[in-house]
Amino acid sequence: MSLEFFDHRRGPADKYSWVPPFDWSVGYENDQWWDDVRYYYVDEPWFVQVLEDGAEVARVELDDPGGINPEYTGVPDLGEDERLEIQLIEVATTAARRGIGTRVVQDLTKRHRGRRLFAYSEEADEFWASLGWDRFDHPDGHARALFIQPPR
Repeated sequence: MSLEFFDHRRGPADKYSWVPPFDWSVGYENDQWWDDVRYYYVDEPWFVQVLEDGAEVARVELDDPGGINPEYTGVPDLGEDERLEIQLIEVATTAARRGIGTRVVQDLTKRHRGRRLFAYSEEADEFWASLGWDRFDHPDGHARALFIQPPR
């Protein structure tokens, strides 16, 4: 089944009243990621709602262009026009273990051709590695691993 992507940005709406029109009845393991307080602290929030057969199955927060910590070693130099950060990505609990996350990331790379997507792993190193993305570790050994989509 195909996935539908809906971009949600605050635009000119009031900073303190806007929340993305997610289906709030859908359960997620990390509900705190989608807490509406979070939207107040992002200057230009960009969220993607993913539907399958009309039902929400995933959410993504993007940061354009996002920032790469210069302390990570061996990271390729990606210009602002080239990079796009996946801040958060999560599959709904009812849609877990069906390959939705992989499909979402693959479709995002197609939607944003000419960009290199990257993400700091939130305890999902195996997921990002399974996509074939390049891994970079912080020298302190404690910071989250950085994964960057390989060049095309």
